[in-house]
Amino acid sequence: MLPKLENCSVAIIGLGYVGLPLALEIGLKTTSLLTQKKLKRFVFGYDINEKRIEELEKGFDRNKIFSKEQIKKVKNIKFVNDNNLIRNVDIFIITVPTPINTKNEPNLSYIEKASKMVGELIKDNQERLISPIIIFESTVYPGLTEEFCIPIIEKQSNNKYNSNDYKNSFYCGYSPERINPGDTKHNVDSITKVTSGCNKKVAKWIDSFYGSFISGGTFQASSIKVAEAAKIIENTQRDINIALINELTILFNKLNINTYEVLNAASTKWNFHKYMPGLVGGHCIGVDPYYLTFKAKEIGHETKLIAAGRNINDYMHKYFFDQILFHKGKREIDILNEEVLLLGLSYKSNCGDIRNSQLINLVNSFKDIKMNITIVDPKVDAEEVLKNTGLLSLPCIPSKQKYTIIILALYHDEFKVFTKNKLLKFSLEGTLIFDLTNNLYGKDIINL
Repeated sequence: MLPKLENCSVAIIGLGYVGLPLALEIGLKTTSLLTQKKLKRFVFGYDINEKRIEELEKGFDRNKIFSKEQIKKVKNIKFVNDNNLIRNVDIFIITVPTPINTKNEPNLSYIEKASKMVGELIKDNQERLISPIIIFESTVYPGLTEEFCIPIIEKQSNNKYNSNDYKNSFYCGYSPERINPGDTKHNVDSITKVTSGCNKKVAKWIDSFYGSFISGGTFQASSIKVAEAAKIIENTQRDINIALINELTILFNKLNINTYEVLNAASTKWNFHKYMPGLVGGHCIGVDPYYLTFKAKEIGHETKLIAAGRNINDYMHKYFFDQILFHKGKREIDILNEEVLLLGLSYKSNCGDIRNSQLINLVNSFKDIKMNITIVDPKVDAEEVLKNTGLLSLPCIPSKQKYTIIILALYHDEFKVFTKNKLLKFSLEGTLIFDLTNNLYGKDIINL
């Protein structure tokens, strides 16, 4: 039989930007939002990173999303690194990363390992009265859950998938994550949750499970494939729209037209959607379209528009670097030793995630031409940045340092104090100030 909805054990596999908020939210709710019945669930938060588990046990979140008080507030949760401790749970929710490789193709190693591990954990469960349900939240192309993950679990577990006989079987669902790092308004509790299952009964169970603790409600998709496709087009749509504005920005600059004035004018029409130009990175918008183009190629279809959008957005860090060199060349004052200040390194504002950050590519462009650069980002983990990129990131601007090029790359809360006048305090005569955030304007400010 299926697990009891109000009284089940849940294991979250992967405690990153998606897994930890989900684990804490499940553990936090003690009363079902649907039935008002008492919830007696116990949550295991599992991660392969032993240091991450040690930190969470102490109430420290290195991603700087949750405070110690918020973590410690959840009593019915246990953070574990030993997968034997989650061998007998009822629900497995897989939230591991699904990045791309150097060829911009899906890197499925994380989800493959997670599937193998879960398969091993539910192996030979003839003695179990409850059949486990495995829910994937990682972003994938349509079909990957049942075509790639399920066969791995079946082989590893010797269990039957979606069997009419509950004994020695397991069931599956897909409920795409919609986490928006750095956004305190739209979080796991407030965003509508798309759900799906391998059959009608399981789909209803999964929908009720999420609906019992998510205030934003649920939307039950007709199939796992539909839910997978819905997730991946959310970010693909944004990627294409931003690419259009980026291309228009390049064109308008050549025509000597201010892009922001154009956007403000066009926005006066009721059905115009205002997207802003900028660098597109991260593990969602900058990655998800590649999963879709990969699957399209696999079935012999060419996604021309999606691929074009990715090409434009991947090019923007080079374009911006060229713009810096262009304005540097126009500067009347000759400066021999340039000192560059970059305010922000993560892939988006109010987020410490550096994965696929286009700003790292920008930094490397400066380093390629031997220009000195100081990186300031209070949101990132400096130790992680140094380990993964070899770059030194500071939490604040050195007080006595002056710079000849200043780039306001992100609009972290900590950076909102940086008005034009305050940035001029770190400037010399002839200093160029670039603003990628579209929050500073004036004759001394250069926007993208």
